[in-house]
Amino acid sequence: MSIYQHNCFGVPPYIQDTAGGWGSQLVNVDGKSNPFVQPPRKQRDLTPFLESLAEEDAGLTLPADVPKEYRIFYRAVSGLHASTSTHICADYFNATSNKWEPNLNCFIARIGAFPDRLQNIYFNFVLLTRALQKMEPYLAAYDYSTNAKKEDRAVARLIPKLLKTVKGAGLVFDDSELFLASNGRALKAEFKDNFRNISRIMDCTGCEKCRLWGKTQTLGIGTALKALFSYPDRAFRGRFTSLDFKRNEIVALITTYFQFSRSIEDIGIFRAMYQNLVTDWRASNAVPTVS
Repeated sequence: MSIYQHNCFGVPPYIQDTAGGWGSQLVNVDGKSNPFVQPPRKQRDLTPFLESLAEEDAGLTLPADVPKEYRIFYRAVSGLHASTSTHICADYFNATSNKWEPNLNCFIARIGAFPDRLQNIYFNFVLLTRALQKMEPYLAAYDYSTNAKKEDRAVARLIPKLLKTVKGAGLVFDDSELFLASNGRALKAEFKDNFRNISRIMDCTGCEKCRLWGKTQTLGIGTALKALFSYPDRAFRGRFTSLDFKRNEIVALITTYFQFSRSIEDIGIFRAMYQNLVTDWRASNAVPTVS
């Protein structure tokens, strides 16, 4: 909640009323009931339910006076949050079967019922792809070597494949039209400060694993924004003398890209689970429940 209230330029109230809740409105405070929503049990409600999964929400409108730079920052934070929640739901512990497995109800409650959250996962993937495209000459020449020879050989094989793939995607995001206003430089500085604040907030996370991944992916998105908005394209050509990227930033950028790729794969799994749910309902003329 603190991340949205104090670091997103006041945009969340315009975009979605539950920006700070993230499914909490669906959780019973007494803790006795299933904290996740169930698919609707009436026939007329089933078809519209999640029909816009991962597609544009036509009802979402923003006031004209919200700057596009603010929207980008909010969407980056929201997409980061949504991606993390997707991972949690995709690897959820089922106390009945004692297995870690995808939980469709968890996904519906946290992500699937909110098309804008899904869109923001895809938006971050596009943002990261564009950053990798821009940094391609620099990343291709970067020294990734460590003392682990086996891992070094794997990295030397995989990095060129990654860069070739993102290069072949074409221009997926036009970053040239941002921060052109008179306050562009000050706004960039504010972006950096707000991302630092978000990283500090992550330090308060009780779960060590969540804290590690949260800080890594925050740094990864921050590195992408740094590449896109702090340097012109020409800086990534030649001898790279003007660039200032730390090793942990490069690692975080590539790791975060992988994590968002996984999120998109998980969304596909949940979409298939939902379609199976609809198929079962049509076959039995009753809405099945999901454990």
